[in-house]
Amino acid sequence: MKYYTSTTQFNCGIDLHARQMYVCLMDRDGKKLVHTNVQNNDFDFFLKRIAPYKHDLTVVCECMFGWYWLADACQAAGLTFVLAHALYLKAIHGGKNKNDRIDSEKLAHLLRTNLIPPAYVYPAEQRPLRALLRQRLFFVWQRADLLARIHSQQLAHNRPPIKQTRRTRDPWEAQLLAAEAHPLRQLALQNELALVRHYDSQITALEAQLHRLTKKTLPRQYALLQTVPGIGEHLGLTILYEIGDIERFPTVKDFVSYCRLVKGTVASAGKIKGLRGAKLGNPYLRWAFGEAAVIAKRDHHVIGPLAQGLEARFRGNKFKANTVLALKLARAVYFMLKNQTVFDPERLVMALSRN
Repeated sequence: MKYYTSTTQFNCGIDLHARQMYVCLMDRDGKKLVHTNVQNNDFDFFLKRIAPYKHDLTVVCECMFGWYWLADACQAAGLTFVLAHALYLKAIHGGKNKNDRIDSEKLAHLLRTNLIPPAYVYPAEQRPLRALLRQRLFFVWQRADLLARIHSQQLAHNRPPIKQTRRTRDPWEAQLLAAEAHPLRQLALQNELALVRHYDSQITALEAQLHRLTKKTLPRQYALLQTVPGIGEHLGLTILYEIGDIERFPTVKDFVSYCRLVKGTVASAGKIKGLRGAKLGNPYLRWAFGEAAVIAKRDHHVIGPLAQGLEARFRGNKFKANTVLALKLARAVYFMLKNQTVFDPERLVMALSRN
């Protein structure tokens, strides 16, 4: 666990909520100078209260769903902003009583004593594009749920599944509707097919926009990612924008840990008691590298046999084999983006043979 080192004379902890924020400002000795509740998240009022200390101040806020505006407002006001990692922070501080006043005071204490585990503040200018990409993923997963629902309904009536893709929806829909004789079930099927069609159009429009913007802003990195087996245009977008700046990861261990591809251990008296930290990291990168591993072992002439060897080594456990392969792909992506080089399958073969 890494900690942020505060270098300012004054430190401010903010317990942020949707409609209010509790503020506690301390000096280096722990003396409370401001401790108040700011209603309606009035940032102008907040600036007035901290005005005497603004010249040498660091502000910390726990990572929650509504931190974007506070980070941007602090940056615009010239304040140093630190985003505290919520799960790490929960492991550090606790107590019998818990409320907004106590939480803000604890945040200020942790900041002045250099015990804040920082989270990454994603650049404000790139957040809209990443949000658009996550919206596309949400639409894709919703469409997949609808398609699975239609498939299960066909199996419930002992009808063979009909192969289809986004490009072959018309004949697929015609066959489904023709096979359904009951008027109510046909109406329900028409509703679900209409939603699938709508998702198709929205996803296609989003993909075109995302590809255009990416080829304009990050063409080289985007092209490099697509040299990796299993990573195409869409997975490449997810990996590229969820990583952000690769330089924020000092080592490859930091990167694969952020991708949720390794877990921490719990040890006592020299013995490992278990694993922990499965939810620490980026779930989108874990999903993307997992998908890339499945696609790579299915299509690539080098990785396919290696994946079969991994499954044999793990006694048929495909989940473990896929996780190891996803880990190796993530390591390869890290060094590719660091060194601006294309994927080298021979290095992957050597890395897997050493395990």
